[in-house]
Amino acid sequence: MSGTSRGVEAGARLTIIKKGLILVAVPLLAQLIFLVVLYKMRLDQMQAQGWALHSKDVIAQTEGAFRVIMESRSAVRGLALTGDPAFFSAWEKSRSNALVQLRALRELVADNLTQQNRIDGILQQTEDVFARLEAIANLAKRPETRDTAIAALKEPWAARFLEDLRLKVNDFLKEEEALDDGRRARLARASREQAWTLIGGALLALLSTTVLAYVFSRSIASRVAVLIDNTRRLAAGEPLAAPLGGRDELARLDRVFHEMADSLAQKDRENEMFVYSVSHDLRSPLVNLQGFSQELALVCEDLRRIVSDKEFPAAMRERLTTLIDRDASESIQFIQTAVRRLAAIIDALLRLSRVGRVVYDWQPIDVRAAVERVVKALGNTIAQKGARVVIGELPPASGDPTAIEQIFANLLSNALNYLDPSRPGIIKVGSHDAEAAGDANIYYGLSATFAD
Repeated sequence: MSGTSRGVEAGARLTIIKKGLILVAVPLLAQLIFLVVLYKMRLDQMQAQGWALHSKDVIAQTEGAFRVIMESRSAVRGLALTGDPAFFSAWEKSRSNALVQLRALRELVADNLTQQNRIDGILQQTEDVFARLEAIANLAKRPETRDTAIAALKEPWAARFLEDLRLKVNDFLKEEEALDDGRRARLARASREQAWTLIGGALLALLSTTVLAYVFSRSIASRVAVLIDNTRRLAAGEPLAAPLGGRDELARLDRVFHEMADSLAQKDRENEMFVYSVSHDLRSPLVNLQGFSQELALVCEDLRRIVSDKEFPAAMRERLTTLIDRDASESIQFIQTAVRRLAAIIDALLRLSRVGRVVYDWQPIDVRAAVERVVKALGNTIAQKGARVVIGELPPASGDPTAIEQIFANLLSNALNYLDPSRPGIIKVGSHDAEAAGDANIYYGLSATFAD
């Protein structure tokens, strides 16, 4: 079995709740990983930015310290040339600031042993020179020793100090600027990586959404659509689609639909066989009944010819003629009408047994004629109840003739059954005005009133 097949089978075993949890957990996990990566890159960017600022601080601090050292030498030189006490104060202040800044610079480069060694050399050389400058400043304060101070400032060590210090500072700054270039490049790289990470995260979110939508459509939405279609097919009596695979709730529900469809199909087959059997069983006595009614009609004709003989007593002829023409003929007519209606019902049952469902023969119907046939078939019952049927205006309709006659037969039978047996009744059949009913013919079901 391939890996894909095993994955599909494993997915089919999952319930909808588990599938939903997976569909929710996958994007959450992806977003969590993305946030962790983004947070790590943000930290790297902040660190790179901090180092870039650190390099700038070191460069600024170095330039500031070198400038203060230059100011301290200028203050001693001014003091020697002018003897102005203000230069002595400027010397003391510059000396103190220069040493403070150099020590602070040493702390800034504590992470870089090479730079720290350079600062240590600069600091040691500066302290040595400041010791000499302090002695010169003390000489320059007194007028009698000022010339000695000036001569001391012109010694070669003073010029070499500045030149040597400038070279050391330049080497230090060159190294720091190289570090600054690398750190700025690292910062730019971190910014680009963060930007690409954001773009990748957006694409990942779009891709994961698309994949999850496809998985949802494949695993749940399409299967729900099959269930909905099977529901429609089951209601319409159509064959169901192939069973859904898997063992989740949707698959179990689909199996229930198929079991229900099989059960209904089995019951339909049983009903069809029953209806077919009953219809054929009813057909035989109905044919006999129709044949015997025809025989009775022929017998009545023979009796009518016999009674019409002149030798037959007049009183007896009149009585028998009345019985034959009125009672016997009317009864035979009722029997034949009932037989025709029953034959139509049996034919409808046979059609139902053949196709498995009712098939209506839609055609224009003369509703009044249909009601009159029903009233004629129920004539004997109407007479026994002492009722009278009043047929009002019944506009034509469209439908199945047998079904419409059956509807009115049921309604008339119910009305007859619920008449007051102690007095004759009137049964009215009519319809509402089509225009008042919204262009639809609405027939009164049936209303029954009683005569005084």
